Parts: sequence; structure tokens; C-alpha cells
Amino acid sequence: MMKPVFGSTMQGLTLSWLAERNAYKFPEKEAIVLTPVEGGRTAITNATFDKRINQVANGLRRRGIERGDNVAVYTVNSIPTLEMYLGAMRIGALPVPINHRFQADEVRYVLEDSNAELLFFDDHAVDIVDEISTDPAMPDETLFYGKDRPDYADDYVDFREQSGTNSIEIVSSRVDEAMLMYTSGTTGDPKGCLLTHDNIIQMTVNGIVEKALEGRDVNVDGRGLIVTPLFHIAAFGMFVNNYYAGATTVLMDGFEPNRVMDVIEEEAVTAGFFVPMMARALLAVDGFEDYDLSAFEEFGIGAAPSGRELKETISEAFDADLQEAFGQTEMAPTTTLLQPSQALDHPDSVGKPVLNVLFKVIDPKTREEVEPGEIGQVCYRGPTMFNGYYGMPERTEETFDDEGFFVSGDLVRQDEDGFVEFVGRADNMIITGGENVYPAEIEETLHEHPAVDEVAIVGTPDDTWGERIKAAIVPIDGGEPSADELQRYVGERLADYKKPREFVFLESLPRNPTGKVLKAPLEDEAGEMVGWES
Repeated sequence: MMKPVFGSTMQGLTLSWLAERNAYKFPEKEAIVLTPVEGGRTAITNATFDKRINQVANGLRRRGIERGDNVAVYTVNSIPTLEMYLGAMRIGALPVPINHRFQADEVRYVLEDSNAELLFFDDHAVDIVDEISTDPAMPDETLFYGKDRPDYADDYVDFREQSGTNSIEIVSSRVDEAMLMYTSGTTGDPKGCLLTHDNIIQMTVNGIVEKALEGRDVNVDGRGLIVTPLFHIAAFGMFVNNYYAGATTVLMDGFEPNRVMDVIEEEAVTAGFFVPMMARALLAVDGFEDYDLSAFEEFGIGAAPSGRELKETISEAFDADLQEAFGQTEMAPTTTLLQPSQALDHPDSVGKPVLNVLFKVIDPKTREEVEPGEIGQVCYRGPTMFNGYYGMPERTEETFDDEGFFVSGDLVRQDEDGFVEFVGRADNMIITGGENVYPAEIEETLHEHPAVDEVAIVGTPDDTWGERIKAAIVPIDGGEPSADELQRYVGERLADYKKPREFVFLESLPRNPTGKVLKAPLEDEAGEMVGWES
């Protein structure tokens, strides 16, 4: 059995210490199983994972990376991705995940903004890195994982295997910064959020406690599937959830519905998280009913509205607990959870605030708290709250109020029982005919229409109304809803002034590299005007 090595300066629970702990307590258990979209399987035990983290930590130190330095990671989901994350953390350096869908200018921005000392990239990113390889933003140190290594980068496997395996003294404390995670940049350039070890671990603790309060067990032998990208805090948080519990992470490098269903069956997956678009694709897989889903216990969903019909279909088809999560990068990220016992009774809610997050809703203008049922800007405080934006002291200061609450850009409505409904982004609110309209409410309504797959609501300038409401619709395959039909559908369920007056039908919605819908391009799409007499 491995002998534990505890750094003399370690103060409290850190992410990299979890690797030492799991290697000591569960050395031969699978830590990570990589099941690529194109097929195959690679597994790594807790003991081997911890050994590799030490190798990466030693190698980074040899390359001059020190505590507080930033290490950029521009890769698809892989075992080396997580090795680099935790290897950097072990010496007090900060991994900086870069969205693997970013193009050259976006990658250059993150490298410059973060002052990265090293770039780790893979063969999925090589074309983009080639384009900026001689740019001043490129770090002096570069490591490559994959085939056909470019001559300006060193081989990652050689780097790792040629480094020592001796345990690095863990210099981090739980309140030290652990990683620099960039926001998705839906309303401007991405901002680097400084998250501590404690921020991320307390997020996991919140989830465990919330599960216990529901009377559900934490599955130490669980096998949690991650298909969403590790450059996003939600996916990395899922890995930490698995790892903290001593469970196994089943990792995929992309989303392909048939392959995901195969992996769920073959790996006896017990839990997974999917955005609504993914959930619909899984349910549409040919032969869905023939898959063995007997091990599957929990279906997590979030990042976009899902609605009652989809929730009911998921619960029945997977015969699993359905849990919805809501939050943002600055809160590491989960702030509310809709538990399985609540999901079908409150399908339009994102749940209640988790245990260790204080929560208030304020009027955006007066900054006073609003009454239950009123729409306002949501604010958070608690141990999962980030340390601030990297290199942006003024922006950080204005983000917090006098009581130390983080003031988000999200608009919500909280009822008297504490359930929270996401209404939209403050900067996406539409004012039409003097009335405030929140896109999420209309989007949720249209999602329930049987011919609508995806929808986005935007406001566009109008001489009469100030702004008119425009709906961008992606029909379900074979569906052909008309603009008049959809407007009547909304009018039967919501106030007249909330009916879209313009409709545009698309094959897909524009999205940023994180997968979030980009609404600005939709404002310029020419659509069909309907219902102006009403």
C-alpha cells in the first residue's frame, strides 16, 4: 500500500490532496475511464493518476513554473487534461482552461490576458496554435499531446515520463487560488475568474449535503459520465464531485448520441449531466428502449430551459432521479438545485439555493431587495464565491455590494417557498410598449410546442413599440409550425404584449464556443411579421 505523504505546509483540504487521498484509500480503483467518441477505452487507476500528477508537477517545476504562475490548457477532454490541471495545482500554479472551440484571436486573447507561462495543447488545437505560434502572446514553454507534434513544441508524454515521481510538497492552502477559469463571454470578452480550492470543494460539499437532505445516498462506487467540456467549470465541478466521493469518472471527448448511449450501457454509468439539447438527442436515438439503463440513477440537466414535458419524458425514459442545476462561473458554479422530489412539481424552477449560498434578489435600480414573486437581479454570498476577476480590480470591486454579495447579471423570480425561476439576463430584457418582457418566459412557453426543438427570443428596434419581440425557431425534424400558429400558442398562455411579432425559422441557433446561444446575430435576421392587428 502506498505510504501517504503530507506536505508540512498544507493547510486544509486542497484539490491536489484528493489525489493523494484516493491513491492511498482506493489505489486500484479506476479514477478516470476515457471513452472517445470514435471508440475505444483507456482507464487509469487512482494510484497511477496520483503518480502522474507528481510527474507533471516535477516537470513543471523543472521548466521554471512556480507558485502563482498560470498554465494554459487548450485541449479536448482527456486524461492528460486532468493530469495537467492537478499537476499545476500541486505546486500552487493555476491551470487556465481554454475553450477548445476558440479560434486564433480568442486563444490569443486568453493567453495575453492570463499572462500564461506555458501552453499545453493537443492535436485538435494544432492548426490554431500553428497560426499564432510566432505571436508575442505565445508562452516560451509549450507542450503537445497527440500525433504529429509540431517542431516548436515538446512532447507531453516524454515530458511526463522523464520527470521524477517523488511527491511534491503541497504548498497550497484551501484558500489559495486553484485555477483561472474564464467566463463564456456572452456579453463581451471573457473574464478570468479566480477560484480557490475551497470554492470548488465547497461546491461539492453543497451537493453532497443537498443529496443527504433529500434522503439520497452518495455512491462511492458510482460512475459519473462527463460529456461536456472540462474547460467549463460545470464539467470540472462534476469531476471533483466524482473524485471527492472516491467514485470513477467516465470521460468523453465530445457528444455523439449513439456513442453516449453505448457508453452508458457498457460502463454501467450511474449518473450524467446533459444540456436540454443533448437530452433530446439521446431520447431520439434509434432503439433507445433496447439499452440496458439499469445502473443509471441520476440524470442531471441545466444550462438552458427544459420545461415540464422534457423533464417528464426524461424521468420516464431513463427511470432515474432528475436534478436541475443553475449557477455561474463566479460561484464555482452551482447556486441552486431542483431536486428529484421537486422537479415535476416545479418544472419551470431551477430549484432552491443550496445550503452554503446566501441568496437575495434586488431591484437593479434601487439595489433594495424585492418582495417574493417580483423579478430582480440575483446576488450571492458564500464560500463558493470567487476571489475576483484576474487583472480587473475595478470591475471586481463594482461586482460586489456593500454587504459582500456578488451581484450577478441574472434576473430571477423567487416565490414565497424559496423556489427560483430564471427569467433572463439583465442585458437581454426587452422593453416593448413600455412593458418589461423577459425572454426566458417566452422561450419556456414555446419549448412546450410539439413542433419546436429550440427557440431564442430577442428584441429588435421598432418605431411604434420601441422594441418588438422576435422569435428565432428551430423546428423539430419533420415539424412545420407556422408563425401564426406559434403566436396564437403564446397568446393563449401569456399576456398579449409578450407575443412575438416577428418569427424567423432556422436550421440551428448561433452559439458561442461554450454552446450558449448568441442572441446579437439573431437581431439582424430577417423574419416574418405576424399579428400586428392585435
